[in-house]
Amino acid sequence: MDINKGTQSEVKPGKVDVKFVSGGETVRTEGYIKSSSVEAIVIRLDTNDKKMTLPVGTDIYVSKEDIHYSVIDSKDFPEVKAVRLSRREHVRVDDILKVDYRKISQEDYERCEGNPEIIFKNTFGEPLKTPEIEEVDSELLYKLIYQANLKIDRILNILESRDTERYVSAGSEGVNISGAGMRFIANRSFSIGDIIALRVFLPLTHGTCVTVLGKVTSSEESGPGNRYNVSVRFVELSESDREIIVRYVFQRQRELLRLGSEAKSRESESVDGEKARG
Repeated sequence: MDINKGTQSEVKPGKVDVKFVSGGETVRTEGYIKSSSVEAIVIRLDTNDKKMTLPVGTDIYVSKEDIHYSVIDSKDFPEVKAVRLSRREHVRVDDILKVDYRKISQEDYERCEGNPEIIFKNTFGEPLKTPEIEEVDSELLYKLIYQANLKIDRILNILESRDTERYVSAGSEGVNISGAGMRFIANRSFSIGDIIALRVFLPLTHGTCVTVLGKVTSSEESGPGNRYNVSVRFVELSESDREIIVRYVFQRQRELLRLGSEAKSRESESVDGEKARG
């Protein structure tokens, strides 16, 4: 396969090595690129797994150079259409994460535009952190009173709001996330353009929680039992929180690639062992 040099070179039609994550496992296979441009490809994957599918937003890596694409159409799977990703914040990864979410009314969004912390506080509250002090003194009392006031303010804001829907927690579900947006499983459908408040728990060294607003770009039924694949584009995400997400994405990618390499090595050793015994 010929690949032109350059950061935006076109991958030529023909056979290529393909790598992606499905069901939490790294899959390495071959594919045939039927058509291509600098920005997109149509590729037919070589797989015998009739139950496998690749949801829109799945990352695939093509050729030995691991050129990064994101699936945008998989209705004809194992043939998929994918667009090329190059910006750092667009690099995605799959994982099992806990996500809290709640739809935000357009009125509340417009009222708090530019200051999403108000939405986050009214939606998720501000957890009470135990002060690291041993004695009850004025500093401790101040912190406790301050936290209590935050709780009271949140309760009053909810009571005054016409939208009193509580947030929903989606734990142990498949998530596809990048510094630009994410796809997660919800128990309800959303309309394109809806604004959702999200709290995402990232398994970094000390455990990290990121709150962000997302604008719905797609919402599709995922199966029975009120399950929907919801994709959002992050809006009003601070650069510090975006950097946290990007750092997590690259860390997770390294873990998946390492696990895939180890599994391939064990498989190779098993085959060699069987040949030696034979």
